[in-house]
Amino acid sequence: MTTVIVNGLFVGLVYGLLAVGLVVIYRGSRIINFAYGETGMLATFVYFDIRLGSNTTTFTKDHGIVLALPAALVIGALIGMAMEWAIARPLRRNPTLNGMVGTIAASLLLVTFAVRRWGIEVRPTKPLLSGSGVEVFGLTISTSQLLIGACTLAILGGLAAVYQFTSLGLRLQPTALNPYAAALSGVNTNATSMATWALAGALSAISGVLIAPLVAANVFFMTLLALRAFAAALVGGLTSIWGGFVAGVVLGVLEAVVAFKSPVTGITDVVVAGGIILLLLARPGGLVRAQY
Repeated sequence: MTTVIVNGLFVGLVYGLLAVGLVVIYRGSRIINFAYGETGMLATFVYFDIRLGSNTTTFTKDHGIVLALPAALVIGALIGMAMEWAIARPLRRNPTLNGMVGTIAASLLLVTFAVRRWGIEVRPTKPLLSGSGVEVFGLTISTSQLLIGACTLAILGGLAAVYQFTSLGLRLQPTALNPYAAALSGVNTNATSMATWALAGALSAISGVLIAPLVAANVFFMTLLALRAFAAALVGGLTSIWGGFVAGVVLGVLEAVVAFKSPVTGITDVVVAGGIILLLLARPGGLVRAQY
């Protein structure tokens, strides 16, 4: 059981990172990005193309993580920027529902492209770093899990610094609450919004790359993960970065325990969906919320 909890903890860290990305977008534009998982999927597949070669049965064309990881991050950021330019920006003064529907259309386009490019079969992956891991209190922590933990600490620390100590962090709140008034005050709302979507796209990319070696990676693998991230983000009212992250970690642990204890296949998906419905009915504003 201890091993199950530890494995769930590291999966939950990725859920938490995905939830943080959803919160970043919502806080910047008041739009829920339903193409968030597909953004990470596409960037992840580009990563493994560079690591494994375009032919998914060939493992001899490894161009290294130094080239593949930055390329995946750039792809994720570019997809986020394209969605901001094509969807969020033109619909900024329209009801937010319009922008959300636009992201659903974008997710369908990304999935269609991925299916035509890579098919629906499970893709081969490889750990980001080689090695046998470390043993802590009798438990073996793999190199992939260690990397997830290190990246999580670095990303959360970087985000905290951005929000508290940079001009971008200061511009985010007025841009989210009233972009028209913010523009009149001299805030470049277009650049601010673009930066948040690019940041979230890169977060989705790194989350997909980190968790892909631990799951069956096909073109739909990030869709269900994004659903879990959405459930975690709802706990934070879609505004609290720390609330969404902690909820993601807890969800990962609970999911692992339920899957271990229950013989019913797919029970975790039912639990997550039911949890979302109950939360929306009982506390539509989330359990914890940030100031904006």
